Amino acid sequence: MEKENLNTEDARPIFCKIIYGEDVKLHLRIPPAFMKHLPQEMSNRATLTGPSGGHWGVTASTDENGTYLQKGWKEFMKGNNLGDSEFLMFRYDGNMQFYVKIFNKSGVKREAAPVSVSGYSNGKRARGRPWKRSIGSKGLHKQQLHGSEEHPGQSSRIRKTVNPFASKSPHFMTSLAKYNVEKNFISRIPRSFSNAANFTPSKKKVVLRDSAGKGLDVICLHDKGGHCLSGGWGPFVHYNKLKLGDVCIFELVSIDEMQVHVL
Repeated sequence: MEKENLNTEDARPIFCKIIYGEDVKLHLRIPPAFMKHLPQEMSNRATLTGPSGGHWGVTASTDENGTYLQKGWKEFMKGNNLGDSEFLMFRYDGNMQFYVKIFNKSGVKREAAPVSVSGYSNGKRARGRPWKRSIGSKGLHKQQLHGSEEHPGQSSRIRKTVNPFASKSPHFMTSLAKYNVEKNFISRIPRSFSNAANFTPSKKKVVLRDSAGKGLDVICLHDKGGHCLSGGWGPFVHYNKLKLGDVCIFELVSIDEMQVHVL
């Protein structure tokens, strides 16, 4: 749950919506007057964070009638048990990320929305569902979901780095080794992260997003050593000027997208 400081004024922009009618159950229109707060070349992906701390990936699309949050919006409504006449306050945190406060019909703020974690089918996680947040979940341990791992050839710097990262979404911390930033340009993904993210043992495309919100498509391969980032990882390294010894945190923000934080 996000803590609020009542002694300081929050200047981050907000807009509000009331759940009413059938259209809002299919998609949500961002008010035209609010668009000035979003990047002109904005991403078509956005992340909604609910009162429970769960994340939902949604698509943002624009037509002649305005800009809408569409694919993934119905899952956000279902995951937070939203109904008619409930009041939503969207706070924009930058990089197409919104924190959503929910008020019930009586005007009382919901402190922790129920989170649905049943979005699984055939072993694959349904797009738009929230990430399972409980550290004590059966079969998953705190170190697996939120720990750091060091691979052969990596700098011992990672052992000296205090992880200030507070997100409970699946993530891992790694110190970049020579093979990450030179010649081979691959980056190994810990098995514990792959398991928590429900990555299947096959080739797939993922999006890596940097701190400025720029996304780059990267090929994620699978071999006997597990998953690794390959094609596209080199350009991501060069664009973000990553170097040997840099400590990065890879945070899963949607089923095929990771936010990369450089410490």
